[in-house]
Formats: sequence, structure tokens, C-alpha cells
Amino acid sequence: MFWIQLSTFVLFNLLILAMLTTQIPARAIAFTTGQHAGGGEGAYTVWHLIADIEAETREAADKHGPEHEHPHIPPKFPTTDPDEPTGRHHLHP
Repeated sequence: MFWIQLSTFVLFNLLILAMLTTQIPARAIAFTTGQHAGGGEGAYTVWHLIADIEAETREAADKHGPEHEHPHIPPKFPTTDPDEPTGRHHLHP
């Protein structure tokens, strides 16, 4: 019984030690600033990139105009019951 208690004690201490040592690098990273922080005046940020992509998308849509619009599909009630099994997707024994 002594050896079981001793091995359990040692294993729990190793587990605690492993958890503490793996958290040290994460804490050191948390105190550093991100690469995008402090870019200064006139730095190209993610918000600039998003605005540029939206402007390009808008420009491409204006350039193509109505010729690339999808045709209007009128809504139609289905003629068959979607819950009715067709027999195509069922496994046969």
C-alpha cells in the first residue's frame, strides 16, 4: 500500500510540474504586444486591407453591370412529396 501511495504522490507532483512548466511560455507571450500593434501613423492595417477588397469587389460588380446577373427563378411548389421515399437511397438487404 505504501508503494501505491508513494507512486501516486510522485505522479501527481510530476503532473503539477508539467502543467506549471507549460504555462510559463504562454504567460511570457501574453505580456508582449502583437506585431500589428504600434504600427505608427500611416501603417497598412487589416482594416485598410478589408476596405481595399470591398472597393475592388464593388468596382468589379459595377463594371460587369446587369449582364452578369442571375436570372430570376420564380418560386414553385414541388410536385412530389419530399418525405416520400423513392427507393433510390435505401439499402436493400
